[in-house]
Amino acid sequence: MENRCEYKDGKMTVIQRMDYRWGVISDNGEEIVPFGKYSWIGRFDKGLARVLTYSKSNDHTAGDKMWGIINEQGEEVLPLEYQTIWNFYKKNRLSTKIIKDGHESELNLHDLNPSIARPETRTSFSTTNRYRRIYSEYAGSYAQDVMGYSDDVINDAFEGDPDAYWNID
Repeated sequence: MENRCEYKDGKMTVIQRMDYRWGVISDNGEEIVPFGKYSWIGRFDKGLARVLTYSKSNDHTAGDKMWGIINEQGEEVLPLEYQTIWNFYKKNRLSTKIIKDGHESELNLHDLNPSIARPETRTSFSTTNRYRRIYSEYAGSYAQDVMGYSDDVINDAFEGDPDAYWNID
């Protein structure tokens, strides 16, 4: 059967066949993720890939999207329970945003794959002679990693949304 698309990622290939079923095979042809297990499989980055499935409604049509994350062995390291998982492929991020039950949070990718570095936590000396963490919650965001804004500044000036950096005039 001919494939619609293939993405070679290291020692594996993510494939969508002509029947629209997604799967992952190793270089030696071993099936890592069975075709059709997921409705969509993203590209691997840092040993992890986002996966998507649709819950079936009672009338047998596609229902709600459910996102999760798999590792290179095809294991679900983050279950299919999330409404959204932000793309981290080629984003040079150590974390990504996830939304579950309407609540948004930051997921440290190191927690899913320990070979990934932890986001760096820096300290600064405050006027009260106490050290405090200023680079942790938004590590991996452009506003913090590239522009150098601290957690405190992002919380105050950007109302906790590092992506609001792009709205500065």
